[in-house]
Amino acid sequence: MCAIVGILDRRGRPIRAEELVRMRDEMVHRGPDDAGLHLEGPIGLGHRRLSIVDLSPGGHQPMSNDDGTVWIVFNGEIYNYVELAEELAKQGHRFRSSSDTEVLLHLYEELGEACLERLNGMFAFVVWDARKRLLFGARDRLGIKPFYYRSTPERFSFASEIKALLAGADVPREPDLQAVADYLYCGRALEGRTLFQGIRELPPGWAFRVDASSERFFEYWRVPGRESDSAISEADAVDALAALIEDAVRVQCRSDAEVGAHLSGGLDSSTIVCLATRARSPLKSFSIRSPGGAYYDETPFAKLVSAHAGTEYLEADATHEDMDAMVTRLVWHMDAPMPAPGGINYYTLSRLAAKHVKVTLTGHGGDEVFGGYPAQFAVGVGRTDMFPQTAPKKQEEPLFDRIRRAIAREGLSGIVRRLSARSQPMTPERLWIQLHCGLEPQIDPTLHPEFVAALAGYSPTESYLDAFRNAPSSNLFDKCLHHDLRCYLPSLLHMEDRTSMANSVESRVPLLDHRIVEFVARLPERFRPDTPKKMFRSAAGRWLPQAISARKDKAGFPLPVEQWFANELAAPTARVFASRTTLGHRIFNPADLKGGTFARQRGWSALNLELWWRIFVDRSLDPATPLSRVEA
Repeated sequence: MCAIVGILDRRGRPIRAEELVRMRDEMVHRGPDDAGLHLEGPIGLGHRRLSIVDLSPGGHQPMSNDDGTVWIVFNGEIYNYVELAEELAKQGHRFRSSSDTEVLLHLYEELGEACLERLNGMFAFVVWDARKRLLFGARDRLGIKPFYYRSTPERFSFASEIKALLAGADVPREPDLQAVADYLYCGRALEGRTLFQGIRELPPGWAFRVDASSERFFEYWRVPGRESDSAISEADAVDALAALIEDAVRVQCRSDAEVGAHLSGGLDSSTIVCLATRARSPLKSFSIRSPGGAYYDETPFAKLVSAHAGTEYLEADATHEDMDAMVTRLVWHMDAPMPAPGGINYYTLSRLAAKHVKVTLTGHGGDEVFGGYPAQFAVGVGRTDMFPQTAPKKQEEPLFDRIRRAIAREGLSGIVRRLSARSQPMTPERLWIQLHCGLEPQIDPTLHPEFVAALAGYSPTESYLDAFRNAPSSNLFDKCLHHDLRCYLPSLLHMEDRTSMANSVESRVPLLDHRIVEFVARLPERFRPDTPKKMFRSAAGRWLPQAISARKDKAGFPLPVEQWFANELAAPTARVFASRTTLGHRIFNPADLKGGTFARQRGWSALNLELWWRIFVDRSLDPATPLSRVEA
């Protein structure tokens, strides 16, 4: 796990070492163990290393082949590197190290761009092929590892984090207002945009070729469609899935550094922990709890699994003091406003893990791959009664007060326009949007009129629905799964990557092994679940305590943020919202910012966006500043 950065000067000018070092070392948290640089005329490659496989200097990057004609910078892990090395050795390749980086380098020498078909892992890498004067790079199939780039007629530059690109020469810090609208609508920028103009994200499962005069970006992997002619029985399918999960955990336990696991007590992380103890024992497991009642504390389930699997159990608390202390720093690490409060939990867990291990396994992906969210069943099946209602009820503003405020802010014509937009027929697409998104900018009363006008009619809806409409199946449930896998999951993976790497910990996600994703996606239609994670639950039952395999009340890493905004953090958030700085950005309606209910309505997204703006655009806020000390 590392950080990569590079520049190709298309004018043929040499890359300055001091610029590349400055960009590279913005990401020292991703790789505190080693640093490297390769300069070759108009190409410059940089690397920060977190030593996981082959802890010796043999894993140093940038790494070259024997004659120095091919160089690579690589972030991630190739889990099947052992098997690939054996194959390559039989074909005459000789290795100087035992690192997966060198295996990837030799595989490119052997197969060229077709090397992507053989990789099982999480990765973002770039190869400089001096023979062809060409950069070739790719991001893993599910988007576990990040990759950002900026392309101009003069330069092509790339990095693992946006802040590294911003440290380059003459890179503007202009916000992309359409991406800001995306974030406020659905929690993330869409269509490969970032919140910075001119900086883009390489989509999951995509690769590129770039040289001095041209560039081509292309999709090399997509989720497959269902196989209608498969005669596999349910029992055999469950056994095959179990074997894939076991093997995914086994290969992802490969590490020359110590490995641990996150444990929430839910089906996904519990399965990973129980299997990991077979491959790596003894194993440390890390759990978290938050104040606010039983809904926010699942440690009794985590302790049950730990005792069953025989792990060393360790836990930490996530409190409002943690949010106050770390939210600004986390926005800096994210390079973007956080989509959800879960980032606080992720960071707290990784901070605990960093005291004991260098690698953690997590249960990310189970809900997206196997079907575990109520919205998937609401749209795809037409009911959600299989999900118990365990979440605390939100405190609602009295209806009369809401109507009075709305009329004062929008006028009767504005109210009519919003009601008209909401009165359209409830199609599956509209229901999906209603369950996941806010209002479109043109009818969102909390947005400043100048911000809406600057969008010039832009709507995020069509971009948001793209993954839903272009799923490899016409079945509604499949469309929901595909959208979550391609649109929602990347936001979770983004948070997991940044919060773990902020603590110099590598986070692995066995349930997103592409073999598992492809197997489930190809199963015939008769295997679609009618209850959450039906097939996965059947497979995992052989490893778990019955109380866990039958559990259906998993909360999903919640935090009592609304309680904090209403109580302990009410004063600092209100001060930020009502400040001249926030009002001057003209993103939110001034009347709402100064109102007492704004934090409850959209406090999380608005606060994160404002902190991001001050850190990256205005450059007026030190990321180490606690929320309670952010000046008005």
